[in-house]
Amino acid sequence: MPPQSFPTGSIITVPEGAGLYSLSKLLEEENVIRSPFWFRTVSILLRGEKEMKAGQYYLNRSQSTFGLAWRIFRGDHRIETVKLTIPEGFTVNKISALFDNEKFSFFDNDLFERIAPEGYLFPDTYFVPVTATASSTIKLFRDNFTKKVFPVMPEIELSGRTLEEIIIVASLIEGEANNQEDREMVSDVLWKRLKLGMPLQVDVETKTYEFQGLPERPINNPGLLSIQATLHPTTTPYLYYLTGDNGQMYYSRTFDEHVAKKQQYIQ
Repeated sequence: MPPQSFPTGSIITVPEGAGLYSLSKLLEEENVIRSPFWFRTVSILLRGEKEMKAGQYYLNRSQSTFGLAWRIFRGDHRIETVKLTIPEGFTVNKISALFDNEKFSFFDNDLFERIAPEGYLFPDTYFVPVTATASSTIKLFRDNFTKKVFPVMPEIELSGRTLEEIIIVASLIEGEANNQEDREMVSDVLWKRLKLGMPLQVDVETKTYEFQGLPERPINNPGLLSIQATLHPTTTPYLYYLTGDNGQMYYSRTFDEHVAKKQQYIQ
C-alpha cells in the first residue's frame, strides 16, 4: 500500500542512469513508497532492474508499489503536453512569451530569455510537457536544431564559412524575405556586400546600416529554408534591395537606382 503521506498531485523525477537501489531509496525519501525492498523486488520480477525509464512522472493519485514500478518500467509518465508552434524568425523573447505561467508553472521566462541561444532554437511544432523548465525547453529546441541542420553540415563545411556565420546570415534573410526566390537573391546581395566591405543595411537590424561585417550573433531563429538560401544564393547583378509598401521586393544595381525605387515604392 502507498504511504499515508503519498504526495498526490506532485511530480517525481527518475534520474537518467539511476540504479535500482538508489531509485528505491529516492522514492522512499519522497514518501512515494513504503519499502525500498519491495519496490526492488517487484522491479526485478518485472525484469525491469535495468529497464526503468528515466524522466518525470505525474502522481495524479496514490499508487501501490507494484503500480508505480509498472509505470516506471513502461515509461508511463502521465504528463500533459501542449502543442506549440515556433514560427520561423521568432526571437528568444517571442518564444518565451508563448510559455504562460498558467500552463507552464515550472517555466522561468527570465532565465530562458537570459540563457537561450538566439539562432539555435529550431522553429517547428513541438509537444511540450507542462512540466517543462527553461533548461529542458532549450535542450528540446537545440536537439531539434542539431537533428535538422546535421544533413547540411557537409555543405556548411565546404562553404568555407562557420556554422555561426551561416546562422547569422540566415537570421538576417529570415527577417527580410518571405519566399524562397527572394531569400536566395537577398543571400547573394548580403554575401557580396560582406565581401566588398559594405554595410549590410538590413531593415530588421538597424545597426547593420552603420557597421561593416556581421552582427555579433543571430537576430532571430531561422528556419531550414533560410539556412539553405544562405548556402545556395542565386547569382545576381544586384547590390541593393528594398521591400515596397506592397510587400514586394525590388532590386537595384546602383545606389542611385536604389534611391529612385525607394522613392517610387515606399511612401
